[in-house]
Amino acid sequence: MSLTAPAPSDQVPAPASVRPLSADEIACYQRDGFVLLRGFFSPEEIEPLRVSCLADPLVSGNLVAIADSQGNAQEVVSWTEMSDDLVGVIPRMARVVQAAAALVGRPVYHWHSKLSMKAPGSAGRWDWHQDYAYWYHEGCLFPDMATCTIAVDRAFPENGCLRLVKGSHHLGRLEHPRVGEASAVDPVRLEQALARLETVDCEMVPGDALFFDSNTLHASGPNLSQEPRTLLHCSYNATDNSPFIAGQEHHAYRPIDILPDSVLREGRFKSGFGDQQFIYRGETGQTNTYGYKLLRGSRPRDKVSSPLDPFST
Repeated sequence: MSLTAPAPSDQVPAPASVRPLSADEIACYQRDGFVLLRGFFSPEEIEPLRVSCLADPLVSGNLVAIADSQGNAQEVVSWTEMSDDLVGVIPRMARVVQAAAALVGRPVYHWHSKLSMKAPGSAGRWDWHQDYAYWYHEGCLFPDMATCTIAVDRAFPENGCLRLVKGSHHLGRLEHPRVGEASAVDPVRLEQALARLETVDCEMVPGDALFFDSNTLHASGPNLSQEPRTLLHCSYNATDNSPFIAGQEHHAYRPIDILPDSVLREGRFKSGFGDQQFIYRGETGQTNTYGYKLLRGSRPRDKVSSPLDPFST
């Protein structure tokens, strides 16, 4: 049975974005594989999520620790279900969804979202990788997918801000073998890419947003500072690119109930993530299909299982 479903033609018109992308911003994305949008959200809009993450740095026991190539712990929590909490509201906001659609070039749906969290002094890093290298194996035929990364708190080189290789999406999908204790892009290809293409440190303040292509090489280093570094990643897939393989029902196309951009200012959310259903990643010591080892598993109660999901970004 195919999991692909076309977008319905009789949907109620979605709310208009207060921040549509310009032609220059779209051209920048197509050229470089990413575009950084300063002040995409106001600091006041992001502050409730920042406070929630500070108050619950283990996100109610669902934050898993993944081994990087050197065996150090990197922490992330992910979800596909949309709650009325902040982490379920933000991925449905008009400015985010419509920007993703403009960059992908056609309508999109929510693929999944993640909080990538680096505690002060933590040694873990995300090794260089492409998202589509994993999503390809989850049944997406085309790389017509994009991620919106929103700074929840300040991100800078010392605390592990996102790093990207400009223009690397033009390389196409690269092999991602096992590298050390994890999975990462082929080191030989990476060496060539880094020698020929510019690497950019994406410094951000709360509310800044970075959209990047699913084939753009990206990574992040350890947090050597005394400040936390939290990023919210909201990923989108073209509506006609839903996975065609079994076992990916949680990633199958579902229409987005797009919310107006005023939803955060009006306080139309329940909490930070109190009612959110997170993906269950497995137990401590397990290794997933792509070679990522769980140094600390997630709480299994009432969680959606996803054994094939990568633990990336």
